[in-house]
Amino acid sequence: ALLACSVGLDLRQCQSPPLTELTINKRISPRSAHPPRAFADQCIAEQRLAFQHWGVLSASAEHYETKSPGYVARQLLAFDRLHSLGLVYRSFLPVHWSDSSATALAEAELVYRDDHRSDSAFVLMPLIRLSADASAPEALRDSEGSSSRGITCWFGPPRRGLCRPTPLSLWAPACATRAAPSARRSDRCCRSQLARLRWRGGGGGGGGGVELGEPLAEFPADALIGATYRHPFSNAECPVLPSDHVTEDKGTGLVHVAPAHGREDFQLGIKFKLPLVSMVTEAGRFGGPGLSESLEELNGRHCLTEGSGAVLDLLRRRSLLAHTEALVHSYPYDWRTGRPVMLRASSQWFLDTAGLRDRALTALDTVRILPDREAGAMRAFVAARPYWCISRQRVHGVPIPVLYDESTGDPVYDSQLTRRFAEHVAETGSADSWFELSADQLAEKFGSSELRHRRLKKSGDIFDIWMDSGLSWAVAGEAGDLDADGQASLCVEGQDQFRGWFSSSLLLSVALTGRPPYKSLAVHGFTVDETGRKMSKSVGNVVDPEQVGTWERGVEAPASPSDRRSATGFWPPPDGHVKRLRSHLRFLLGCVSDLPLSETVRTAICHPADAGYLALLADFVRSIEAAFDACDTGAVCRQLEQLLSQAAGPYLAAVKHRLYCFPADSPDRRSAQAALWQSLRAITMATAPVLPHLAEEVYAALPVDGFGGRPAESPTSVCLEAWQFPDLSDSSDSRTLLGRQLLALFRLRSAAFAGSDEFAQAASAAARLSLAPLSAGWELLLANDALPWRPEAKEDPRFGRLAETLRCSSVRVVRATEFESLRAADRRVLTDCDLGDVGVLVEEVRPDVSSDCPRCRRRVAKASAGDTCGDDELCQQCADFLLDGWASDAELYSRMLHLEFKPVAGS
Repeated sequence: ALLACSVGLDLRQCQSPPLTELTINKRISPRSAHPPRAFADQCIAEQRLAFQHWGVLSASAEHYETKSPGYVARQLLAFDRLHSLGLVYRSFLPVHWSDSSATALAEAELVYRDDHRSDSAFVLMPLIRLSADASAPEALRDSEGSSSRGITCWFGPPRRGLCRPTPLSLWAPACATRAAPSARRSDRCCRSQLARLRWRGGGGGGGGGVELGEPLAEFPADALIGATYRHPFSNAECPVLPSDHVTEDKGTGLVHVAPAHGREDFQLGIKFKLPLVSMVTEAGRFGGPGLSESLEELNGRHCLTEGSGAVLDLLRRRSLLAHTEALVHSYPYDWRTGRPVMLRASSQWFLDTAGLRDRALTALDTVRILPDREAGAMRAFVAARPYWCISRQRVHGVPIPVLYDESTGDPVYDSQLTRRFAEHVAETGSADSWFELSADQLAEKFGSSELRHRRLKKSGDIFDIWMDSGLSWAVAGEAGDLDADGQASLCVEGQDQFRGWFSSSLLLSVALTGRPPYKSLAVHGFTVDETGRKMSKSVGNVVDPEQVGTWERGVEAPASPSDRRSATGFWPPPDGHVKRLRSHLRFLLGCVSDLPLSETVRTAICHPADAGYLALLADFVRSIEAAFDACDTGAVCRQLEQLLSQAAGPYLAAVKHRLYCFPADSPDRRSAQAALWQSLRAITMATAPVLPHLAEEVYAALPVDGFGGRPAESPTSVCLEAWQFPDLSDSSDSRTLLGRQLLALFRLRSAAFAGSDEFAQAASAAARLSLAPLSAGWELLLANDALPWRPEAKEDPRFGRLAETLRCSSVRVVRATEFESLRAADRRVLTDCDLGDVGVLVEEVRPDVSSDCPRCRRRVAKASAGDTCGDDELCQQCADFLLDGWASDAELYSRMLHLEFKPVAGS
């Protein structure tokens, strides 16, 4: 079935990121409008062509673009609405800053790498004083050292305080500097770290380190309340502060505070009114007004590279470095440039996620997330999401329509300016005026009278791309693609979009409409490379599907299947499930090629095996419907494989005799074809969403007037077929019982063949050509008078429906009492199975009882054990078929086989 939807080509992938890279590399002018627009149009054309080339079913003519005038105008009006609701604000806060992209980043634009290496330093902080009422031991009052740990060493210069956890005991070990062994200090650290520091010791090489001695005293962390210490670089007096985010399992139990470079640090700085100073520029280097003269040697050094080493050298020269070590840990990287980012305070625009969190979580309770195991991840991210920075310092995108007071830098927001500018964008088809006009011109043309005669400057920021794409639901609603509730029935994306499109759409929709933008989310995994990494454009490990398609056509294919697998990461093995499925469908097409198109013939089921198989097929359809409803394609594939191995495959083998040997129009043959027609339709429909190209190949090969009687002259797709199976709607107890019995018979036959090595060898020895299953020299004895397909009283047990379904020489039904005596008798029983309420004995047939029929290959050629005839004679059934109106054909058939046609006596 086709999911009709609009395709949103938002320019997350084809506008801002690539254009920013081009601008940084000075390949296009920062404010040139035409190259960006042409670049975006080129990317959209390439994406649309790729969609068409690979048969992606979509309403591509109705796609939307985030750069279209209507979309941009809608986004500007949404910002005005959010501002009027008090949900957006401008503030000076620590944000993830990418110096390689020269912009702030949102959480969704980060990639966390677990192999990042940082310099971890244990630094001595000279203690100035303790609080007068602090309960500290004398040894502590007589000492002057305090140790803290910093992981990223460039944080050292901006620090403004120390944090200590409240419920922690600290030890004060004696220490001496290497430069001045006579000086004694106390290095406060938690007990769990003391032994490790003493064992490793030293300042990580170089002079000026310290050596730790025995502990002087143990005391509670509360003893440091009100204490102050001397800043290692500026000599300023700084406080020791309590904080819940410090733990004793890492570091010394004391952590430095840099309010401009950490979220917890920032909150602590606000609480205790610490100076908010950043000495890191937008280029990621030490500098700016916050860098003091004492740190001039750091000016211009990059914080994350040579700057860290320079900070350690300063500490080492001042005999304040207790210990250093390399630490491998998780760290955020810019997903576009692949370079590490930093937390850096800057003035940005934010969405108030704290004010929306409870409403968003309540709305999320009404959303179905598939598979169910992913629901917790989505809720966890929404619940823990920090403030959302929606402004970017890039040069191409939707401008944030705000003016600023030139003297104070404060934002001067004017709702009329935003609304009139949005109208201008919708009418003229471009937002270029914001970049082309001055602040005074913008105020004069679009603003209210309150902006006149003020010294203003315009914003140079643009909106975050996640705010661009997060409003796609609004455009889809205008296009009529949403339901009556204004919600999408289903949104599909990867796991990484919990931090991206899923959450941004949720927050903006809840803020603007009070409801989630979707009713269901389908979360899928990722295509991975040969090492198991997600394929990503930024990593460069993506394999072009065109290349895979070329290999499949045999052009420039790798030398071996193993090379193909390592090159693509998902190349199916030659003997895999897809190949087996394709062979099965191809065989089904051949089986129904001469099936009349009339509805009465296609639904004429007169054989219990066919009715039983349709019952199994109906169970299969119900199971995959549930799997598709849960977007669990893995379950669909497992159900399909189970059907082929346990039911469809054995059934196909069982009906081959009827398909090949029965008259073309015989009821039993047509009954088998009708069941196989339904099997072909159900399997193809189930395959279409997973392997659409294979399903379309089957659909194109169908006889004229295929599924549902479609006219041959009207081209269509299997994905446009209605998901309806009226011929499988019979769920009566009798048909369900037939399905269970058919499965049991298949298991019985499998058990009989595998029950004895001696039996398997006998069966193999009796085989002719490749038809070993039809040549089995064994018979079944069944004890059940109510078996629906039991042989009639006068029916030859060799040609009954049970013998045909089980592909054995003979099936004999006996009374229950006789069956028990046979079971107790000394007979060669090869297997003893329980077929539900049917008792079964499998017994080897003596080699001289029968011989192979040259036409049907079954070992039933003799009418009785006393007959004397050669191995080239037809069995009774084949003789009857050939003589029943086929006399000339029978004679021709015998000559073709170089056999003398001799019908058995009485035929």
